[in-house]
Amino acid sequence: MTNQISEIKINSKKILITLIAFTILLVAFSIWGQYIRYFGVADIRGYWHEFLMDILMSAFYLDSEGNIPAHFNALLLFIPSLLLGLIALWKNSNKDKFRFHWLGLALIFLLLSFDEAASLHERLIKPMRAIYGADGFFYFSWVIPGLIAVALFGLVYLLFFLHLDKKFKFLFFISLGIYIGGVIGGEMLSGYYATALGHKNITYATVASIEESIELIGCSFIIYSLLEYIKHYLPEGMIFKVT
Repeated sequence: MTNQISEIKINSKKILITLIAFTILLVAFSIWGQYIRYFGVADIRGYWHEFLMDILMSAFYLDSEGNIPAHFNALLLFIPSLLLGLIALWKNSNKDKFRFHWLGLALIFLLLSFDEAASLHERLIKPMRAIYGADGFFYFSWVIPGLIAVALFGLVYLLFFLHLDKKFKFLFFISLGIYIGGVIGGEMLSGYYATALGHKNITYATVASIEESIELIGCSFIIYSLLEYIKHYLPEGMIFKVT
């Protein structure tokens, strides 16, 4: 008797569309919940209705930690880590020149996933604000070391990026650009509104919800780009096949 492992087929475009659709749904729930928080509802019919409204306000707000969007974000960041780890193993077996760069990317996304789950970067805000007294675009002052980290990443991975084929230069540049734009640029925009208007208003809640969604969309495109890379370069006979 022979053991057969069924091949799992994964459609990269359908994965991308599904992830973006779920992100849009989260944004809608997030803004809806905050609208209810600040403007209320016409009628609350009993305890269950009140319970559901409370869940909508807290469990789906994209600018909160430890709720459904936060766990979804952590999962999204963990998926690229797994895909990058797979690519790194294959590159290592071929003694590829850039195999350690792929491994480094896998570790970076693993750390980003842990960071999102534990909200570690948020802990930098108070000490950085104490040092720089930042407000406005730098109100969430963890973006200062974040910008430095992005610059160092660009220097370390410049040759790696240049060696990629034209298609994947474009895919990785766009997907990483959207992700970093959401993480750093979006946070700076939220900081501007937090300084000008405070945190507890529908304008800030809407801006923060949209800003956080850009990060999720960027990560979705990263997953799509990696699946496309696997489809084009990794050998046949894998447990899953990208279509």
